[in-house]
Amino acid sequence: MLLPKFKRIARCLLAVFMVSGYVSVLSAQTVGTTTADLLKINTGAIPAAMGGTYTAMGSDAYSISYNPAGLSYLRASQALVMHLDSLANIQYEYLTFATASNNGALGLNITYRHQPPIDNQNGNPPVTADDLLATLTYAFKLSDSLRVGATAKYIKSDLANYTASAIAGDLGIVLDKLPYGMRVGFSVQNFGTGMKFSTAPSAPSDSLPMFIRFGLGTHQVIDKTKDLNVAVEVFKPVDQDIKMGLGAEFWVFPKLLAVRGGYKLESIGDPTFNVFQNYTLGCSLTRNFEGDDFSLDITYDPASFTATSTSISTSTLEDTFFFALNVKFNELHLL
Repeated sequence: MLLPKFKRIARCLLAVFMVSGYVSVLSAQTVGTTTADLLKINTGAIPAAMGGTYTAMGSDAYSISYNPAGLSYLRASQALVMHLDSLANIQYEYLTFATASNNGALGLNITYRHQPPIDNQNGNPPVTADDLLATLTYAFKLSDSLRVGATAKYIKSDLANYTASAIAGDLGIVLDKLPYGMRVGFSVQNFGTGMKFSTAPSAPSDSLPMFIRFGLGTHQVIDKTKDLNVAVEVFKPVDQDIKMGLGAEFWVFPKLLAVRGGYKLESIGDPTFNVFQNYTLGCSLTRNFEGDDFSLDITYDPASFTATSTSISTSTLEDTFFFALNVKFNELHLL
């Protein structure tokens, strides 16, 4: 008797949070007014290779960063270790562990961003900057075709001698078992407290980059053995215009090699400057050892810079690679 009542309460709370988050994001029009930009990047090697289109089609531990409801598809324990050398020698370390049971799935992620000291060239000591993000996610199957998930976040940023922190949350749903293998996903992310670096009591706090994601995707099987996932996603940050992405994943050799590609449309309306190129590419090499899957996930996300000197413009392409070790073990035989 308690389970149906709990499900009804969960549906009501989820609807309230989703609608309030949707209205809040769409009503905000100010550009560049948020902090904690670590929360804006496409994290995870597989989702980044697909242009960030993971809200509807995510079904593993990478879902934590896009739509927590996708974690409910997990049928084994999973560990992810990722390293990213990004622009300006900024580095990201990404560690995730998730596991599942008949009652749902639980995931923990820690992301650490750091960079070399910044020399102001004014005689002052170099400035250091780093960010730490810790998340805890729980997801479960609410009904035969509806999955829900929630994430609690703690983020801490250090800049020179100043420190700021914030608490935030994500909520997401996935509707599956639709015709033609379709799935629909929706998530509201980063609603929570602001961050304040100043120690002055009257200093205002900067808002977190709250945003919404809406994704639509389909899963197909080619030649009875080769999985094909295709997705499209619309993404709205609170302080930027609407963005869009397209992504696809195809298992060329089942349980051995997958290839991925994505295309990012950075702005639908007013243009938003972004040095990263529109396209992304990636692959996974997988081997099974005694029932456990070991994968190397690789993503290529290039960036282009244009510099002008003495009326001569030169463009430089900088390669950005994601490398992740992805292990699925202790496959669970769930009901």
